[in-house]
Amino acid sequence: MLMKRLRETKERLEDMAKRIGVGAYYRTVPYEIFQTVKSYLLKLYMGDEVNPPANELPFSVEDAFSYVKPGFLTLPMIVGFDPLDNYTSSEQSFLAIVRYRNKRYYISFSPIEERFGTLYVIFVVGEDPEELYSIELTNLLIKLAIRNSGYYGKFLKFSSPADNIEKVKFKVLSPPNFTLDDIYLKDKSDLEDFVEAVKRKNQGLRYLFVGEPGTGKTDTVKAIIAECLKSNGITVIEVDAGCGISLNHVFEYAEIFSPVLLCIDDIDLLVGSRENPLKARDLSSALQALDGFVEKEDHYLIATTNDRKLVDFALRRPGRFDLIMEFSELDPDFYPNLVLRESKDERLSEVFKDEKIRRKLSNLKVTGAFIVTLVKHLLKPRYEETRYEPNTVLALIDKLQTSFKQEVKKEEKLGFVGGDNE
Repeated sequence: MLMKRLRETKERLEDMAKRIGVGAYYRTVPYEIFQTVKSYLLKLYMGDEVNPPANELPFSVEDAFSYVKPGFLTLPMIVGFDPLDNYTSSEQSFLAIVRYRNKRYYISFSPIEERFGTLYVIFVVGEDPEELYSIELTNLLIKLAIRNSGYYGKFLKFSSPADNIEKVKFKVLSPPNFTLDDIYLKDKSDLEDFVEAVKRKNQGLRYLFVGEPGTGKTDTVKAIIAECLKSNGITVIEVDAGCGISLNHVFEYAEIFSPVLLCIDDIDLLVGSRENPLKARDLSSALQALDGFVEKEDHYLIATTNDRKLVDFALRRPGRFDLIMEFSELDPDFYPNLVLRESKDERLSEVFKDEKIRRKLSNLKVTGAFIVTLVKHLLKPRYEETRYEPNTVLALIDKLQTSFKQEVKKEEKLGFVGGDNE
């Protein structure tokens, strides 16, 4: 039903664009992009500094108006700035007159109320009905507006209300408090190659991380994000399976922020499968979107899945991903390191060098998530006097194993599914 309503709305917008003229173009955008482009045009109109400077841009803003339906025009009414230093106007609707390629274009920003929510639409109309640059100008404005906004170069998370998949929301996140030193893999050269490629911005890379919950995929992604954010000019976008946005929409929005690092958690839940006829169209659309994304040299992608079999082969074949990394149980050599990271207690980390403890954990093939949970228990006040005794640690391992073994499938490692400490 929702998709049917969206199609009906798009058809009405297309009819409206045709009535306006041959040179008309419209684009629905997320609310934040809608406001950001408005703010950028206002900055140009009011003579504020932008990058590149206004005199180096291939277009100029000749006039700008805020307006109230049915079309009463006033000068832009500025009431302040949002947290990202964008102008906010008292009216959401806005009209700008822009000169591009020696022709004038009328750019209208209009929120359109629909039964299922509000669509934010940018209309671009050329005064010459034969012109061909409305789309080009729209894309240029969006790209430059993003580069001059508080979103550019930040760590963002995408989400969408359940009742309106077109209304994508951006949330600015703090950089993760991780580094590659916090990742317990014996060979981190492929991770280092990825970070170096992002810093140089001269080689697009796409990695797929495969492993059961608790094996370290999420921590590894966090560490790569933290390292890449140290590079100027890269925007990092995080998307999870519950975001409510289709994969092709994810790629479409991510391209706006080029150069960009896109991190998709549980990618198998965002794409369809040829095994499911109802989802086959989603898979085809996702593959086309991915192909367009991976062609760009300054686009980077990390996706995760708990099981490679859940990801259709067409999506994980060579060419769409450059590398598939397998994550498994934690190597025993890293037990003390992880314990020290979580407890900040060197004496406790030394306990995990005990051969009986190492053998017990290794035989259980525990994940890093299990170690983290074990440490949380050992740090409880009741273990204050006994936590450094190997027998106490061994008894607690048995207790946790008994507690959780019914929740873990026979073929899975002993970790904690759904936890934050992957």
